[in-house]
Amino acid sequence: MEPVGEFHTRARELEQDAARYPDERGEILLEAADKWARAGEVDQAVALLHEVLTLGGDDAAFARHSLADLCFKQGADAEAWEHLRALEAALAETTLVTRGPAELVGEMLEERGEYEAALRWFDRAVEAVDVDAIADRGAGPSLAAMPLFGRQRCRAKLGLPSDELDRVADIAENNRRQFVERLDRWAAASRANRVATASPPAPTAASPAEVQMLVWQRAEQQLAAQRWPEVFTPDVVGNHADIEARLRELAAGQNITKISLVLGSVDGFAEYLRSTGDDPAEEPVRLAYAEQARRHGQVIRWPPGRNQLCWCGSQRKYKKCCGAPTSAR
Repeated sequence: MEPVGEFHTRARELEQDAARYPDERGEILLEAADKWARAGEVDQAVALLHEVLTLGGDDAAFARHSLADLCFKQGADAEAWEHLRALEAALAETTLVTRGPAELVGEMLEERGEYEAALRWFDRAVEAVDVDAIADRGAGPSLAAMPLFGRQRCRAKLGLPSDELDRVADIAENNRRQFVERLDRWAAASRANRVATASPPAPTAASPAEVQMLVWQRAEQQLAAQRWPEVFTPDVVGNHADIEARLRELAAGQNITKISLVLGSVDGFAEYLRSTGDDPAEEPVRLAYAEQARRHGQVIRWPPGRNQLCWCGSQRKYKKCCGAPTSAR
């Protein structure tokens, strides 16, 4: 866990970022509020969340969830329920995409044992889900299935009989399990082949493809932008939502069974450039560096668990960062 001082520092940095990037102000302030809350500065967090409410849109809906969550944690249950009623009214009166905040509220209430209320929010989240796509047996794992799983858990707790959506959740869980099993088999085959031949097998129709992608976590990305501004331009820095969207597209493919993220580092890239004399602006150079970083073990598997730290380096749980239902937009 980050020391409190680091939470303070990161929160202040995010507030400065919010001023620099007004188009992303709501999203950035949500993250800053989370840091203030983690630092124990609840009043600071609440102030930022109320500012996000004034901005409207999806970010305001997420702010309502965060305010309710903070109130519950502070023992102010009545105020928390007021925030949830306000969120429900706002969602009913607008055309907001409701899956993200609704799913988070469902999870929050489920953790509190409020299964009937949680079920209503999961049902709302499911309304924004393409159920037919999830019900396709043999498809890849789907993050969109998460509210179906939550709904199924709550119905089980309430002793309700299985219905058609519960059966879709079973299909989605089976697809997820099969995907993980294929990942493990392919990873084992790749390791064995590397020992024998020092190179991974070429993908075929019978051996689904492995995808590797060079990514730069937030802190390293900012350092890289300072060192190589001609490469890490403003349209590249902070593009983690776009990367997440691409990863989800890949995961939905029929022939992808392993997605690995190779973590770039400023020190490692600088050392590579010193040893080769190559130009960092050339894409083949970055790809060659990615292979070196992979060999050195700078690799994580995507997606992380919902409660694990996000791959982007934000130090937030994946489910509340890039793994949030509406994060890849």
